[in-house]
Parts: sequence; C-alpha cells; structure tokens
Amino acid sequence: MASEGKVAVVTGSSKGIGLATVRLLKEKGFVTIGVSRSGGGEAHEELRADVSSKEEVRRVVDYVVSKYGRIDVLVNNAGFGVYGYFWETPLDEEEYEVRTLLLGVIYFTKSVLPLMLRRNYGAIVNVVSEAAYVSMPTLLVYSSAKAAVAHFTNGLWASLKGTNVKVSGVYPGPVKTDFTSHPSFKNTEPKFNILAVPPERVAKAVWKAIRTGKREIYVPSKLLIEPYFLKLALSLQSLTYFVQRSIYGKKVIF
Repeated sequence: MASEGKVAVVTGSSKGIGLATVRLLKEKGFVTIGVSRSGGGEAHEELRADVSSKEEVRRVVDYVVSKYGRIDVLVNNAGFGVYGYFWETPLDEEEYEVRTLLLGVIYFTKSVLPLMLRRNYGAIVNVVSEAAYVSMPTLLVYSSAKAAVAHFTNGLWASLKGTNVKVSGVYPGPVKTDFTSHPSFKNTEPKFNILAVPPERVAKAVWKAIRTGKREIYVPSKLLIEPYFLKLALSLQSLTYFVQRSIYGKKVIF
C-alpha cells in the first residue's frame, strides 16, 4: 500500500501503542487522525471520543470522511484492562472494558468497512493480544474480550478474501505502556514489565499488517518463544475438536 497522503485513523492514540503507531505512520507519509478519550497525542488531527459509544464512533467517521474524503487505514487499538480475580473485580468496570475492547472494534469496523468496500481498498488492523489465546486468571474478562476480537478478526479476514480490503490482527505480549495504570493493578507493575517490549515494536507490526494484510502477526516478549507455544496450543485445540467429533459425531456442536 503506497502511503503518501493516505488517511489513517488510530484509536487509543494518545499514548502507548497508539502513540507509537501514529508516529510511525506519520513517518511513512500518512495523514493521521487520532482518537482517544483525552483528545491528546501527536496525530495530524486529534479527536476526542469514547469508542464504547456507537454514536461517538459514527460522529468521528462522518467527520473524517466529510473533511478528508476517505479512510484508507483503521487501527483499532483503544483498550484497557481490569486486574484481579473475577469474583473480586467490579462488574461496571468490566462491562465498560468489554464495550471498549470488543464493541469499540465492531462499531468502528462497521462504520468504516462499507466505505472501504465501495472503493475496494483499505486496511483494518486490530491490536489484539496474546491473552486472546492464553486466558489469564487475573485478566479474565480482558482475555475473553480479546479472544472475541481475535475470532472477529479472523472471520472478517476470511470474509474479505478476494477483495482489496485487508484485515489483520496484531498479537503483542507484554508491552511497556501504562496498561497497568488502572487502579486495579496496584503493586503489580514490575511483574508486567520484566519481559515487556517497547511499543515501537508493536507499531512496526501494525505497519507490516497494513502492507501485507497477513492474518496474524505476533509481537512476543523478550523471551521470543510465545508464538510457537500459541501455535502449538491452537494445533492441539484443533486436534481435540477432531477427536471429539470422531467419537461423538453429530452429538457435539462446535
């Protein structure tokens, strides 16, 4: 994808992965539109909006299209996590977490994809997480929402085969951001930062996704081994499904 003058919308753009992505896309020649609750950041234009609200998402998309004429790239990155065991964490926060992580992706994609399909051109990159494939007991709702985003991304990728609209999922492990700034993470930050990589590494994976449309791109921690375990886990999962079907036949619904 030639990038000069192309319009890219990045959610969660005020810090962390989103900010690093905006910086890199600006270097590549994109006109960058940042979206965040604070409205801060370094994009060519920063818009204040909450991705968990479909009305605010629609307002952002309508504004960008009316001003710039199109959206060539959408990076769904906005998100946060609530740390703790499921029976201890507040339901209101978890509901907002799901609306942000999952519905925010759906709202933006639902609004932007028809525009891309009409032009038969574009790229959608969803920043998922390794937690989508390895559920974390103290980030259970986060892991569940990211798993849903992974399935949504993979299904959409398959649906759009044969078009010039690319869909990719980027799967980072721990990243050096303020992900642990939520009050629920009190006294846990050192654990997350031991193997964390800089957000610029994730931004490079986003750029690779925009260029290639590869379905899944992993950004492992400093151990560099998670993708192999994830692929092994998925293979074993597929084998389990095959064995269950062989034994139970149509009695098991997948």
